[in-house]
Amino acid sequence: MKEIILTVVVGLLLTIAGLFIEKCYFEENSCPIESMNETAPELSTYFKINYLYRSSGKGEPKQLKGDTLTTGDTYKIIFQPSTKKHVYIFQIDSANKITRLFPTTDFAKANKKNINPVKKTRKYFVPAKKWSFELDTTTGKETIYTIVSNKPDKNLEQQYAAMLAQQDNQTLQQRKVVRKEWNKAMKKRGVRNKLTQNNSKPIKWTEGEQKLATTLANLQKMCDGCVNIVNFKHK
Repeated sequence: MKEIILTVVVGLLLTIAGLFIEKCYFEENSCPIESMNETAPELSTYFKINYLYRSSGKGEPKQLKGDTLTTGDTYKIIFQPSTKKHVYIFQIDSANKITRLFPTTDFAKANKKNINPVKKTRKYFVPAKKWSFELDTTTGKETIYTIVSNKPDKNLEQQYAAMLAQQDNQTLQQRKVVRKEWNKAMKKRGVRNKLTQNNSKPIKWTEGEQKLATTLANLQKMCDGCVNIVNFKHK
């Protein structure tokens, strides 16, 4: 008798599980497990981004990933957050000077909407949709740091303000030491450099008279406060 009851109970549970799985996978917005996963850090903080450059500001954009660029080459960053975030992008140039690339309120021609917090699924062009940054005549190593956080990062903003206030009165060697300290501090945040291509529709824009297009890459597991670091040479 006990065996019969156990068999009936197991069968009933399997039937319920089967109905749940069918409902979960074949009906939209009906899966509690999926809804829970959406709040998990490794799923909810994915970040779409691409670093692009064009030789002498001409031709099709190429992905910037450890390349060697020359004076007069142009570059820009396009990103699209999956959720409301605070994004900070800094560049330390060949003279070991730091510049904030995002938010872009420091640049006259920049998009005035490039401010924090960034909005879910909006496409952001840095510095702006119609123009790019251009490399000057100072050659050497260039590094771009992209930090994504859930809330305003006051500590990061203070670090940047302190470096900015002091660097004009420092020698190249002194700025080199400060650059190393900044890099160490960034790496302690946790570096996320794994970019994987996605099959989303190309993003299109016009720069000058040329129509351009690119796809964004998925920056995997971009945790709160983590940093994505891109280095390139300027010769």
